[in-house]
Amino acid sequence: MVSSFSAGALSLERLGPAHLVETFAFLDRDPVLNVYLLALILRDALGQPRDEYWVTRREGEIAALLHLGGQSGAVLPVGEDTEALRLLGGQARTRLGALPRRFQLIGPKDAVGSFLQRFDPPGIAPRLDRDQMYLAVERGELARSAPVPALVPARPEDFSLLFESGADLRAEELEEDPRLVDPAGYRRRVEEEARDGHTFLWKDAGGLCFRASVSAVTADAAQVSGVFAPKDRRRQGCATRGLSELCSRLLERSRAVCLFVNLNNAPALALYRRLGFRERSTWRSLFYDTSC
Repeated sequence: MVSSFSAGALSLERLGPAHLVETFAFLDRDPVLNVYLLALILRDALGQPRDEYWVTRREGEIAALLHLGGQSGAVLPVGEDTEALRLLGGQARTRLGALPRRFQLIGPKDAVGSFLQRFDPPGIAPRLDRDQMYLAVERGELARSAPVPALVPARPEDFSLLFESGADLRAEELEEDPRLVDPAGYRRRVEEEARDGHTFLWKDAGGLCFRASVSAVTADAAQVSGVFAPKDRRRQGCATRGLSELCSRLLERSRAVCLFVNLNNAPALALYRRLGFRERSTWRSLFYDTSC
């Protein structure tokens, strides 16, 4: 069902499958920055019952868009119209009950800032608030390294390796051990990683060298996440070679590869720039746990 109300020159509307064409047109203004949402909509056609898509319209045209992931916990605002984003923030605040207890607000820094002006729920502070940079590398710009044919999609028999390395990754990036804070949910996510073919591993006789995941793919861009090398494999070129190999494969079918990284992660920023990644936008991610 489509719900809507008006507030002055702005109107708020929940999207459904009938709005696909104009939604794609809005997001295609920057198909690299918006690749994750574009991939979601290509997959679900605005029809996933647990997800909500809201837009603010100005004079009938989409001015800002919001995705609320009822299962994933992803809260994703997009747009440049400050008032439109504020209105979406207020709407998201009324829909907190539709989100899981652990959710994350992610997007362009300015959009997130405007959204927060009306969203900030009383008594719920983010557990983490990260300033980040969104980077991309296009075809012809990637610095190639020695090939890594051993980089392959994870399989069910890799569960233990995925489970332990993923916990190490999250402990570094998110300052928590998922095996302790959400053991059932984490095990379920790792089981999905082991069978969906989106997480890539490079292993040798000594164990894991490198891992990374592909979180979204369209013809315009592929988004990479979870780039990780174990501590005992760092400063040996594993991350450089592994990521270069993954990007070269992705660039065979997408025009760009993108990712976002914490601004305080100087080694990762240096690695990505050496490979040819360039800044596309300032970014911000906030992580909430309403059970705390």
